[in-house]
Amino acid sequence: MKTFQIISIGTLFLLLSVSCSNRTDRSDKVEPLSMEEKPKILWFDATANFERFSYQDSITYYLEKTKDAGFTDVVVCARPVSGDALYKSEILDEITHWRGVDRDIDWDYLDYFITESKRLGLNIYASMNVFSGGHNYVNEGVVFRDEEFADMTTLLYEQNGFVDIKDIDNKYSVFFNPVNPDVQEYVLDILEELTVSYDLDGVILDRARFDGIGSDFSELSKLAFEEYIGEEVSNFPGDIYDWIRVEDKWERVNGRLFNKWIEWRAKVIYDFFADARDLVKSLDPETKFGTYTGAWYPTYYNEGVNWASQDYDASADFTWATEEYSNYGYAGLLDIYMTGVYYDRVQGDDWYSVQGGLKNAKRIVKDDVHVSGGLFVEIYKNDPETFSQAVEACLTQSDGLMIFDIVHLIDYGYWDAAIEGINRAMNR
Repeated sequence: MKTFQIISIGTLFLLLSVSCSNRTDRSDKVEPLSMEEKPKILWFDATANFERFSYQDSITYYLEKTKDAGFTDVVVCARPVSGDALYKSEILDEITHWRGVDRDIDWDYLDYFITESKRLGLNIYASMNVFSGGHNYVNEGVVFRDEEFADMTTLLYEQNGFVDIKDIDNKYSVFFNPVNPDVQEYVLDILEELTVSYDLDGVILDRARFDGIGSDFSELSKLAFEEYIGEEVSNFPGDIYDWIRVEDKWERVNGRLFNKWIEWRAKVIYDFFADARDLVKSLDPETKFGTYTGAWYPTYYNEGVNWASQDYDASADFTWATEEYSNYGYAGLLDIYMTGVYYDRVQGDDWYSVQGGLKNAKRIVKDDVHVSGGLFVEIYKNDPETFSQAVEACLTQSDGLMIFDIVHLIDYGYWDAAIEGINRAMNR
């Protein structure tokens, strides 16, 4: 395992000078899957299920129930938004207490999930919240304990000016600055540890993005952007965007370099994904490399992510995209891709419905990777029939199904609704 080393800011420019053209993307296209081949994935969130899965017999019971319901794969959150671990780590602190619940750590949480999943014939993936290092609601995580990591958090530019994300109480997760090479080295070390130490079928990157359109506006990011475009930005952040007050609300006014800034942020995330994939495959070529994003591509540039194929030209459809933006589509780097169609409306051709979101996601991914539709069960609270229809739609309109999260199936009693949706799709 590599040790965590601090990289100087000067090294940043050396890293940024590496041309993406030197990378070799996966150029083969995936073949259509039969209904029997399509994965049916159930996500096991860490904090929402902390007490429930602090006991081995409970893990066994719910994995068996998962298998009986027709699911084929499970994703276990091994590093939640706090940035700590639910496994035996030499890098991270292990989570032993969460919101009044203490967990016995004489056994390895992740290893037990792996053992039981393999016994049942379930594929198992570990997810990690990549660029999150703290939970603002409860002030938990490495950014609240260690000054070194506290200095790596993202600086936002909002209506009231510049603000460190740690100081925003209603932010769910405290993001690091993805531009910072120290941050990237740190999370790659974590990814290496997971890949080497555990017999996983794959790893899933979650929150592998910027916090939002307001990040990151630190001096480090400014210098890196200037290096990328080859000029000094004298009006910063105004050349990117500014906020103006119009009557009773704030409006964002984009500057002359806004589109180039969007392009550069996508490159930052693309380069990280390329490095992460190269790392995983160098350690174990059989370990699958995947991620999970929202399906709302028309606005997902806010997160600095281009999850499309490089064969898709976003500039033909969206005014915020440059012609070069397509160079940083990372679909071809993935073995697994789950896209969240988090909509209460199932039918429709537009982006903001389950069917339309899946149709458009597949259109822009262009068979670089199979697309599995992800559902947020909470949206269908008190409406199990619509949830069941959404389950069916994911399996018939995309290459697989992912349900987030098991806690909702349990709390709402939606197991039968999930089974009905799966069975209707399978029996078509």
